[in-house]
Amino acid sequence: VDLPNRDLSVDECVQRLLDVLRREGVLEGGITDPSGLPLPPGYVDGWLEDSLHLTGAAAISAKQQALSLPKVRLNDIDVNWLQVLGEGWAAPLKGFMRESVLLQSLHFNSVLIDPFGNQGDAHINEEATNWESTSHSSTRASLAVPIVLPITSGTRDAILNSNQRTVALVDKDGKFLGHLKDPEIYNNRKEEIVSRCFGAIDADHPYIKHIYSGGDYLLGGEIELFERITYNDGLDKWRKTPKELYSEFKAKGADVVFAFQTRNPTHAGHAYLMRTGRERLVAKGHSNPVLWLSPLGGWTKSDDVPLDVRVKQHQAILDEGMLDPSWTVMGIWPAPMIYAGPTEVQFHAASRRAGGASFFVVGRDAAGIKGSSVAVTHTDDDMYDANHARFVLQASPLLDDGVMQLLSFDKFFYDKSDHQMKAMDPSREDDFISISGSKMRALARQGAVPCTDPIPSDLLAANCVPQGFMVPTGWAIVCDYYQNVDSGKFVP
Repeated sequence: VDLPNRDLSVDECVQRLLDVLRREGVLEGGITDPSGLPLPPGYVDGWLEDSLHLTGAAAISAKQQALSLPKVRLNDIDVNWLQVLGEGWAAPLKGFMRESVLLQSLHFNSVLIDPFGNQGDAHINEEATNWESTSHSSTRASLAVPIVLPITSGTRDAILNSNQRTVALVDKDGKFLGHLKDPEIYNNRKEEIVSRCFGAIDADHPYIKHIYSGGDYLLGGEIELFERITYNDGLDKWRKTPKELYSEFKAKGADVVFAFQTRNPTHAGHAYLMRTGRERLVAKGHSNPVLWLSPLGGWTKSDDVPLDVRVKQHQAILDEGMLDPSWTVMGIWPAPMIYAGPTEVQFHAASRRAGGASFFVVGRDAAGIKGSSVAVTHTDDDMYDANHARFVLQASPLLDDGVMQLLSFDKFFYDKSDHQMKAMDPSREDDFISISGSKMRALARQGAVPCTDPIPSDLLAANCVPQGFMVPTGWAIVCDYYQNVDSGKFVP
């Protein structure tokens, strides 16, 4: 192991040694991959997507049997979560949370696991909830958000009266997607879920409204999919499973992967975070850090930029060189957005580990949202402090085993002197301007054109966008969206 101690601090030398030992499988105590990229939490003998997707004769037989089973109809958000589970994004979870698993998630943002059965609890989260259980594995996996399936009293009665130990899962159009085994039905304690997950009272919060609109019961149990979930919207080629992404990272020769989640069009500020993140990893001794550009692909609130617009804009920034395609892989992450700030960002980071990432880029106000006009506090203002999410993530047990780490950034600005986004230089503060998301949206609605030098401080009045803020094709895509957002041309 090369440890140039004249160039590195003691802590950096120790970290480099640990990285090599982990890559060689010395520290894991379990299965490792020769690439050195981390395997998902609880990985034992294969990828979850392989064990949870039925194929061939087994899939045909299960579909036929499903015709006679009690049926649970899933809405769009439920289908998002089913895809998350079936593809292994919530590893080691294999189905919708049973009550014991939900309680652990709500109270500890994690669940007990015993993947190798060393303590006799290999299936601890797949068993019916037992209030007398004294099992307590010494290992936890981060799982911070409630992944649950609400059902109505009518559906509950149909399941209980069927005497079946399997239920069929169908989408809103009646298509059979999969089944759920050994169902566990329990009360949907909505207020408890909301208060613990969100830490806020806001009846108009979009996901809180979704929770309260759900049925009064929750259905837990392990799932199997009859086939891969697809949407046939032109974006399926970017919907890659953890196993597929892992293979792409290895094909690029990655010795480390860092993930950047997007829910907005990518501009020079985001590119600055990604390029700087890569530079930091190279400085740590990594030879080929690969970026996972990871647009959130599930449900979002109605005024968020639709997925197809974002993906096309992301592809434009790759095609036009704002990001280097040689060290970038774009892959849609299928989870819905729940806007739970510090709680949710833990899941965002943990889930990327399932696809081989060792670093997660986090900035200000991750997974945040503004309180609505009826919020009890923070009305029309940020629901969470902009620094809380990254601080909580830094202190999270998710980082305890050293496999997942953070690339944390504070606020950045546009430097008028060289047309670059970067951290502010206090010695020449007047050279920097802030371009907020709301300002970007207003400029796009106005069809702003590129500024000429000198860059004006009031961009809206000048109706121009600073040079280098976004690649031309990407900016045209964003302008087209915001100028036609009310035309019905775009579907949320």
